[in-house]
Amino acid sequence: MYSGKDTSPRQDLVIGNYTFKRVDNFKYLGKMVNKMNDKTVEVNARLIMANRAYYVLQNHVKSRIISRKTKTLLYKTLIRPVLTYGAEKWVLSKQDEYRLSIFERKILRRIYGPEIDKGEWRIRTNRELYQLYDEKDIVRFCKLSRLRWAGHFMLQDDDDLARRVLLSESEGKRPRGRPKLRWEDGVKEDVTKLGCRN
Repeated sequence: MYSGKDTSPRQDLVIGNYTFKRVDNFKYLGKMVNKMNDKTVEVNARLIMANRAYYVLQNHVKSRIISRKTKTLLYKTLIRPVLTYGAEKWVLSKQDEYRLSIFERKILRRIYGPEIDKGEWRIRTNRELYQLYDEKDIVRFCKLSRLRWAGHFMLQDDDDLARRVLLSESEGKRPRGRPKLRWEDGVKEDVTKLGCRN
């Protein structure tokens, strides 16, 4: 896979007797990697996998025998980890955050069900769902895991390779147009929202 802006025609890489096909994206260690480093592709893949996990557990989530507390525990231990695998490295756009929230609310609506209001059944509002859930929503969970990952890097020794790469400055000019979202910018924004100075 060639990373970056490429205008040349696609050519396979030949080394000795081996030919390697040139691709735009591939799966590596369970993560989707693409040539433009677009995390929306990874978020889409995670949503599909989490949706599969949800449908496997759908009979348990619909069951009237199982308590809501157990259903919530099923979501937090079996579905949410599938959805947020590798989320500490995500750079989430507003659209990605919105789609993650929609998926979480779909499951919470199934767990907590509708409510009787003035003799009629109605769907619970988002605020009511999160009051019943009484946990961090999925976007906040991803941001906190990203901050935890950043703290892990900051505690490393100064000569640690991963820390040096994180703190290094890239050379050259950036391309014209709006800059892409960077992981570091997301961490800085989250830290300022929390009110941390250092």
